[in-house]
Amino acid sequence: MLENINEFNSVEKSDFSTCLDVIEHSHQISGIDTTLRFHHFKFNANKQPMIKALANTLYSYIIDYCLSAKNRDDKLSNRQATILTKEARKLFRHPEITDESPDKTGEAGETLLYFLMEAVLGAPQIVAKMELKTNHKDEVKGSDGIHAKWNDELNIVDFYFGEAKLYKQASSAIDSALKSISDFHDIKMYEHEFSMVTKHFKYADDSVKEQISNLFIHGEAGSGVRVNHSCLIGYDFNGYKTCSGKNHIEIEKDFRDIFISDSSRITSLLQKKFDKFDKKHLAFDVFMIPFPSVVEFRNAFNEALD
Repeated sequence: MLENINEFNSVEKSDFSTCLDVIEHSHQISGIDTTLRFHHFKFNANKQPMIKALANTLYSYIIDYCLSAKNRDDKLSNRQATILTKEARKLFRHPEITDESPDKTGEAGETLLYFLMEAVLGAPQIVAKMELKTNHKDEVKGSDGIHAKWNDELNIVDFYFGEAKLYKQASSAIDSALKSISDFHDIKMYEHEFSMVTKHFKYADDSVKEQISNLFIHGEAGSGVRVNHSCLIGYDFNGYKTCSGKNHIEIEKDFRDIFISDSSRITSLLQKKFDKFDKKHLAFDVFMIPFPSVVEFRNAFNEALD
């Protein structure tokens, strides 16, 4: 039954709350159906944002992220887990990293977005796009992730296409995300993505697979499905450097005050971008996450892969 699709989630919410926190707010975007989420890194007891801890947590999920559940046992032996981890690692492009040549593959952001969609939205990944690459050096085509969940309130399936953008500036990340989404619909890439669900459904449940396939009519969404875009907007934020306190608790409190103050600017920026966006029939879930350095996060993720 489609109502049970949410049970396919593999990410533990406790793993999210260990490294990341949420800012409660009242900001709203008008003119387009948007849920705006503000998250930030927690600080460890040595007063450092938990970048490496998050990178290592993401690494612990690479089997779930990269490989279909239907092709492996529910409970893996140590030997099976070692073999599958090695197989999953090979799917990443894994560039050599230097200060002059940071990682620009986008895979760290894409993996983080998968983590957020499962942990926060409760929307399980339904196609493991990484394992469909014919060459590990290739980029994943189309969206940065395909997820879905049952919506009890509306009795529909919410379908999520992911878009992860990590830039030094929030404005550049938003611009890039909206351009990718606009192109995604202009060339009707969604038709290909819908067909991928039919061909490459991640789980060994033919009944659910068939029901999801029936939601689409000749490449278009039917009445039982809503198309959403889940966007991760990551950007460098000086608040991590300017916050102060005697210990990590005080530092995190000061940082949250700085971040909350800046959230109005970020909301206004997103509103201006959406005002010019011409596909207002779509629904959005936007994760705004400030980083001490997006380059540092990418490097930490690739170090975890090593």
